[in-house]
Amino acid sequence: MAAMEPFTGQEVLAVSLEAAVRALRDLEGVAKAMRDVESVERTDADTLKLVVRPGFSFMRGTMRTTLTCTETAPQTLTLVAKSSGIGMGITVESVMKFSAIDPASTRIDWTACVTERKGLVSAVGQSLIKAAADKVLQDGWAAVRASLA
Repeated sequence: MAAMEPFTGQEVLAVSLEAAVRALRDLEGVAKAMRDVESVERTDADTLKLVVRPGFSFMRGTMRTTLTCTETAPQTLTLVAKSSGIGMGITVESVMKFSAIDPASTRIDWTACVTERKGLVSAVGQSLIKAAADKVLQDGWAAVRASLA
């Protein structure tokens, strides 16, 4: 399996630096913003276990996902989503670096990398995964903005 190019981007949120970090550090809030989540269980301060029913044609059924968020440097969060389902698994690691533009707005430079694909999903073409990921990222950032409004 060839390594996938990382996804990168920049988002600007109309909230203070502290509010932006707090919102994306709040795993329950992140889970509420995610589509297709069926259940959520907190396992510790940094980790949630989710059951997700993704709507992608190449991923059917339910997936068990462990979502972990840690502050890896000042104003930097690392979010790891490790998902498994029948005959497949995928791990995505995201790093978000926050910087204040002014007291009421924050820039987030982010990178997301698929670090592991196992089973059936390893045979799915990178272009299909990229298209699905682009949709999830657009929806996710829109949900973050809506939750902060």
